[in-house]
Amino acid sequence: MFHGSIPSDMCRIVREHVSLWTDVSDVYNVCCGNFTVEKTLATLGKNLHSCDVLMYSTAIGRYYADDPMDLVLTEQAASEFPWILEEHTTPDKQLATMLLCTRLAPLMGKKETHAYWAKMRKAYEQQWPDLHAKTTAKVVAAKEVLRLKSYAAEDALTWVDKIPDGAGVVSYPPFHGAGKAFVRDFAKLEEMFEWTPPEFTIMEDPELAYLIERITDRDHWLLGTNEEVPEMRPFLRGRTRTTNRGIPIYVYAKSGPTRLVQPHQKTEAWQGPHLADEEIGDTISLAVLSGGQFAALRSAYMNANIRPGSESLAVAVLVDQKLVGVFAYSWAPTLGNWGAHLPQQPTVYMLSDFPVSTSRYAKLSKLVIMAAISKEAQLLTWRHGHRRYQSLATTAFTKRPVSMKYRGVFRLLKRGQKDVTKEDWAKGIDPTDSYYAQQYQLQYGAPFSGKPLAQVLAEWKKRYAKDIKPGFVARTP
Repeated sequence: MFHGSIPSDMCRIVREHVSLWTDVSDVYNVCCGNFTVEKTLATLGKNLHSCDVLMYSTAIGRYYADDPMDLVLTEQAASEFPWILEEHTTPDKQLATMLLCTRLAPLMGKKETHAYWAKMRKAYEQQWPDLHAKTTAKVVAAKEVLRLKSYAAEDALTWVDKIPDGAGVVSYPPFHGAGKAFVRDFAKLEEMFEWTPPEFTIMEDPELAYLIERITDRDHWLLGTNEEVPEMRPFLRGRTRTTNRGIPIYVYAKSGPTRLVQPHQKTEAWQGPHLADEEIGDTISLAVLSGGQFAALRSAYMNANIRPGSESLAVAVLVDQKLVGVFAYSWAPTLGNWGAHLPQQPTVYMLSDFPVSTSRYAKLSKLVIMAAISKEAQLLTWRHGHRRYQSLATTAFTKRPVSMKYRGVFRLLKRGQKDVTKEDWAKGIDPTDSYYAQQYQLQYGAPFSGKPLAQVLAEWKKRYAKDIKPGFVARTP
């Protein structure tokens, strides 16, 4: 019901440690976010205290602390979505409205003359009574388990100084710019309600150092970090990494058991043949891959430095039933403002694309991405994504200002130059030998071409099939 979460493996470590604090009755969660920690500890019989500065967190926290805030819609929100007001009455219904508005907020200010946004508004208006009733029921039901002793809409740097001696403290604070990202992510939602945020400081390294010092200066504490802290090595009690090449979380505590959680990738072999050194055939098709098949093929052919994400739909490109490559889409929400560059909306994100490495063709990757915007591929996104996607976007990291793979097929939407390895999500990436450490971050995109796969293959053969890998020697029959 609440957005985002601390990984479940870390939650299990938190619960195990706090359950051993038998002489502690009050537990304080600094930077509570979406109350994942509180939900994890709810049945331990502790008095739970939370703080944060977001309106989202404050509305939830005050409701479950029996001090509900009055969630008043702004004039703009009320005028754009007047039907919201019909169900926006009691505290539990107001909280349900706010939770649902996390989905509605992206529609704020969108032109009603645009066919896609108009359709989205109409769909939400028609389904609102049912959506609201179900969400309200969840809000009320959660109160049977989640109870807070107190909630404070306050800067963590001042609130931590007010935590009494003898209390336990848990925190997973935002690291290296993550705080700015949280504020940005919820800014649109906060435009829908009358809200004056408390004064707070975006935490950088000095503020984080102070917060950690104040948390660890007590008998019972647990701290989650996105990077290893060498000076706290004696207190390392856990390390979780739930996906291959994913971001590890380090758990530090004053005492307690030590736990290690490593990823386990489920793979499944692709049973068909792969294009080898023979000439490519004439009949092209697509096949939906299982998660295990995609994981196996990604491990075999994708650049090992690329951190894999969670695909929504993975598709194999086949010619004469031989695998020539794979592409994968994601329809998870992103921060990319694709509508500013691609008028054809909505946009689906292409998470990855790669050809097999066993063929003679130097530009086989072009066929994969051309297939990813074909008519048949678009129909797959409609069927599996339940939205009529009209365009595609993706990201490339390269040492050149253009990507030769995407050039000529997709359009360059945005070119950025920054040290990506300094981003919070990039911790652990080798700064000298990495896909991400290259100079340029490029955003590419294109509308779906509407071309059938047969035409795509014919065009690829005409434009790119003559480019053979240097040093290629055909296999003797």
